[in-house]
Amino acid sequence: MDWDSEDFTYYKAEHVTSLKYHRKQPIEIYTTAFGVEQCAPKFTVGPWARKNYHLHVILSGKGTLRVGERLYHLHGNQTFLLKPQETVLYQADAKDPWRYCWVSFNGPTAEKCMDAAGFPEGVNARDCYVDASEFLMLVWKLLGCGGNTLQNELLRLSLTTEFIALMIESGLRGTQPRRHDDSPDLYVDHALDVIRHQYASVKISDIAKRIGINRSYLTSIFKKRTGLSPQEYLLRYRLSKACQLLLTTSQPIQEVARQIGYENPMTFSKMFKSAYGVSPSAYRAQAPAPGMPPSPVCDPAGRADNDAAPHSRDDTANTAAQSPRDNTAEDMRNDNANDTRNHETDNHGREETT
Repeated sequence: MDWDSEDFTYYKAEHVTSLKYHRKQPIEIYTTAFGVEQCAPKFTVGPWARKNYHLHVILSGKGTLRVGERLYHLHGNQTFLLKPQETVLYQADAKDPWRYCWVSFNGPTAEKCMDAAGFPEGVNARDCYVDASEFLMLVWKLLGCGGNTLQNELLRLSLTTEFIALMIESGLRGTQPRRHDDSPDLYVDHALDVIRHQYASVKISDIAKRIGINRSYLTSIFKKRTGLSPQEYLLRYRLSKACQLLLTTSQPIQEVARQIGYENPMTFSKMFKSAYGVSPSAYRAQAPAPGMPPSPVCDPAGRADNDAAPHSRDDTANTAAQSPRDNTAEDMRNDNANDTRNHETDNHGREETT
């Protein structure tokens, strides 16, 4: 039996099976470094720019990654990529520092491989849809062939490309459509998890793509569960984090604004005052006496949770507040408009095709 394609010929007979390629395989990658590290609390790398690609898989713990104006809050079974010539800074969490493994590489096709792995321009971190232990096993194998012999060089090349191939597989798994029997609660739980870990940089459209449903359906089920649109929840969640920083740190208002996703401190102050009736500096001045923790905030989903989004003193003003990064008011209008279009999608939010 023969099977010809533009790239290869497949042949199968009684005693032989073969595959013959018609052109050179265009994968040119070389390994530069690899390892495993349990970071100390607040261990910081950078800011600096690298010459090669450095692909990390987080095994446990938490940390943050800053690439330019993008800030990622990351945790176990997520992955992040340092790209050549990008200035980055990453830091382990103070209470739950991360442990990660990594492989560094470069070559003519490295950028193409990283695009295929889910790291196009502007993206440096994402969920990992393959168990992190599989990547760790490959790194341990790499560490076992460190000698500078031809055999070890070939083994390192093989294991590095396997590491990259596994990351590409992980990216493909993350883009596969969800099963039709998935519960709406699973989607909302996933959205809440993304917001709580990446609130400073995430956009609602990105959350919907990551989950595998369209934005209108996400807005509908999110509102039904929490009473808020995803954008309203994100806005309030950011404010709750700002409150925590104002009460528990002495960081300048500009730094507090930056940490929750606002590069313009004036816009942040205006939004904060619209929500709480006081400026950030006045809120800090009204802080409880030393040793007295701030009151827990009520979660819109009905749970007591210090990490939940706060209820605003002025919901109308809060809804109208605009984020310079996410175009919050515009996104909220999109959420409201999406509610009227839910009839155009099936029960699980997938666009109907013709």
